[in-house]
Amino acid sequence: LVVLAWFPVRLRDRFARSFAPLVILFSKRQCNVARTNFRLCFPEQTEAEREALLKSSIEIGLQTFLAFAEATSLPKAMFLRRFSIEGWEHVTRELATGKPIIFMIPHSWAIDLAGLYMTALGLPMCTMMHSAKNPVYDWFINRQRARFGGKIYERSVGIKPAIKSMRDGFHFFYLPDQDHGADLSLFVPFFGQMKATLPALPKLVKLAGASVIPMFSAYNPDSGCYELIFRPAMEPYPTADLEADTRRMNEEIEIMLDPRREQYMWFLKYFRTRPAGDLTKVYD
Repeated sequence: LVVLAWFPVRLRDRFARSFAPLVILFSKRQCNVARTNFRLCFPEQTEAEREALLKSSIEIGLQTFLAFAEATSLPKAMFLRRFSIEGWEHVTRELATGKPIIFMIPHSWAIDLAGLYMTALGLPMCTMMHSAKNPVYDWFINRQRARFGGKIYERSVGIKPAIKSMRDGFHFFYLPDQDHGADLSLFVPFFGQMKATLPALPKLVKLAGASVIPMFSAYNPDSGCYELIFRPAMEPYPTADLEADTRRMNEEIEIMLDPRREQYMWFLKYFRTRPAGDLTKVYD
């Protein structure tokens, strides 16, 4: 990955795309998860459209993976030039308030690069992550994530260290869209499907005295650049209605994701947990 970070972008992207048919051929289980997610979220699509979306998503995933070590290898100034920014005025406005910002960002393929961009700019950032199974890769990604001063907390330690960091002036990189099981979740719509959704964001906002800016991180293979899209801060947020606040979080994800469907990690089992009484087995 470190060697590939220095490859010409167009050449590396073509090289990455060439592996997409092999992923479809050999990663059948993961591809079937993605196809199931497409059927649930986009019932209007034809089978041919879903297959085209699958191929595009895999290509984007491969392109961002082969470029993953750019944040470790490239000089900071060169790394920052790899980005195109939309909506930064929303960030500037919230920074002027002096409150910590929770950047709510869904699981796109280029998600890691977004946090690294902001720490490279000098914003004090913290986040929570699961450790990777491979210890060498875990060392590499956490070393890279902390290159510009970001703080990384293991998810198993709980939310308290992140709250303390926000109270000490750090901003929080929050991933809202994984399925954490029925006991911790509320069931609210996501692209028309009831999804087990963690209702933690409104609570975090209250505890840290923070504001929330939805953002999306994408890779544009036409320009060869990463695109960071920032939306206006969620206001008023939170309200007295926890379920409505949780649903609004999903709505923001839908708004950002719908025009960029190929950018999302559709291989995750977002609908694994079902509401009480629903015995449907969504994934094989």
